[in-house]
Amino acid sequence: MEKGNSSRCPIRIYLGLVYFICYGLGALELAAGTGRFYRILGVAFTFLPVVMSLITRRVTGRKGTFHLSFRVWKNARAWLFSALAPGILIVLGAVLYFLIFPNEYSGVFRYGLLLGSDAEAAVQSPMVTALICIVIAGIMLPVQLLELGEEIGWRGYLLGFQIEKYGARKAVLLNGIEWGLAHLPLIYFGFNYSLNNWGAPYTNMALMLAVCIVSGIMFSYITIQTGNCMYAAIMHGVVNVIGELPVCMTHDMENGLLGPNPTGALSMVFLAVFSILLFVRLEKGRN
Repeated sequence: MEKGNSSRCPIRIYLGLVYFICYGLGALELAAGTGRFYRILGVAFTFLPVVMSLITRRVTGRKGTFHLSFRVWKNARAWLFSALAPGILIVLGAVLYFLIFPNEYSGVFRYGLLLGSDAEAAVQSPMVTALICIVIAGIMLPVQLLELGEEIGWRGYLLGFQIEKYGARKAVLLNGIEWGLAHLPLIYFGFNYSLNNWGAPYTNMALMLAVCIVSGIMFSYITIQTGNCMYAAIMHGVVNVIGELPVCMTHDMENGLLGPNPTGALSMVFLAVFSILLFVRLEKGRN
C-alpha cells in the first residue's frame, strides 16, 4: 500500500458507500413503514461490504488486498480457535444469565423459532446440549461462507488501510465502532433485540454498538494474526449460529438487554473479557 494521507481515501469512500445504503434504506423504511426496505437491508447487509469494497477499489484505483485464503486447514490451531472459542464463551455467558435468572430458563429448546415453525424438544442434559451446539456451530460451513461478505469488506479490505493509517489498536477499535454504526438502522427496527426492552430501540442500538466492538476485536485479531479473514468469517458464523440459540430456551423467547443471547450486556461478559485480553496482545505498530 502507498503510505501517507492518501490512505484516507479508501476508508472514507468505503464507509460513505456502506452508510449511504444502510441509512438510506433505513430512512426509506421509516418513511414507508411497510417492512419492505427493512427486509431488503436485512438481506443485503451480509453482501454489502464486499460489494462496496470492490466499488471502492475501482473508484480509488488502490487495490489493497482482501487477505483471503480458503485453505484454513494449513493453520489448524487458528481454525480450531476460530471454530470453538466463540461458541464456548457464548455458552458460558448463557449459563451465567440463566444462573442469575433461573426463572427465565424453560428447559425446552424451541428450535422452531429459527425455522419458522413450532418445533421444540425437551432439554434432557444442558451440558450435552451445549456441547452439541458448540460443535455444530463450529462446522456450519454454509453460514461461515455467508459471513465472508461482511468479513472481506470490514476485516479483509478496510482493516488493512486503517492499520496503515492509525496503527493496529486504534484501527481495530475504529473498525468495530464503524461496523457497529452500520448495524444501527437494522437494530432500530427490531433486529437482534426485542422492541419491548426498556428504552428500545435506543438502548438496543447502544448495546449492539458494544457487541460489534467486542466481536470486532476478535475478528480483527484473528485476521491480523493469520493474514486471512476466512478465520474471522468462521468466528462470525459461529457467533451468529450459536448466538441465536439461548433465547430459544426461554419462556417468552425475547432477547433482552441483559441476555440470554450474547448481544445482552450480561451474556456477553465472557466475550468482552476475552476480547480485552486479545486487544492487549495487539501490537501498536502499522504493519
